[in-house]
Amino acid sequence: MQYYRIGETLELLDSLPPEDEAVLAVLRPDELHTAPLPQGITPPQPPEDPRDNRYCRLHMEQGELTGQVRLPQRSAAAEKKFVFAMGGKSLLLVDHNGYAGEVLKLLTLPAGREMTADELLAELLAVQIHDALPALQELESRLTVLEQEVLADNTERFIHKMSAIRRELNRETRFYAQLGDLAETLQEDGADLLGHRALRRLGYFSRRVTTLRSEAQILREYATQISSEYQAQVDILQNRVMKLLTIVTTIFLPLSLIVGWYGMNFDMPELSWEYGYPAIIVVAVAVVVLLILYFRRKKWL
Repeated sequence: MQYYRIGETLELLDSLPPEDEAVLAVLRPDELHTAPLPQGITPPQPPEDPRDNRYCRLHMEQGELTGQVRLPQRSAAAEKKFVFAMGGKSLLLVDHNGYAGEVLKLLTLPAGREMTADELLAELLAVQIHDALPALQELESRLTVLEQEVLADNTERFIHKMSAIRRELNRETRFYAQLGDLAETLQEDGADLLGHRALRRLGYFSRRVTTLRSEAQILREYATQISSEYQAQVDILQNRVMKLLTIVTTIFLPLSLIVGWYGMNFDMPELSWEYGYPAIIVVAVAVVVLLILYFRRKKWL
């Protein structure tokens, strides 16, 4: 449980200040119904359906604004969730797994003027995408490595690797889509609750989110292109195998004809000839050699 006075800086307070001051309250989920809250703020309600895993959620009612931004899972890091409520002059953050403290450390306040709660909320939202571009660049690097492996005909566990990257890209794309919708809703429906500076900052935030979403879409198309290259490599390998099988079948087809011919139950003069058996062997070998030479000349073998 922490309280800050919102001004030119965030001044840490020992207790909740008088009602007429702008306050930032940072509370853990278990403190929401026991700790004192700034005036005009009620605790944000969890989703009715516990299976609801939307990344972004926003609710506006009677001059109060509540919402959530849940960052997509990246690597093995713990889930990060940014839950907020704004009412009157104050702002409430719900601290899940210490993430609110991390966000406040990354916050950069404008120098030389006091900040309001709505401007602080806009800055806190902007912090949620501070490491988004490096995350997308890391995914792009993994895709590039995967493409090089495909071109080098090293496709071991390709499907598993590509499936993992695609899942991450899908999460990123959904996150930016929902985050962009949250920003636009705040700008349009929450204009009465936000000041000019906060709206301008949200406009910048919305443009950044749109750019990130476009980058994620480009990476999804890149992943599709690499999958096509992998499928082309598989098709080439299958064609090589079929080509080899066709050549082998063609080479032994005349031999099968000879075997079938002399396997008939007839009295043939070659069977009583002294050199009949060696002659058939010579003919069979000559057919095989001539066919191999022909295929090599045509560069089929």
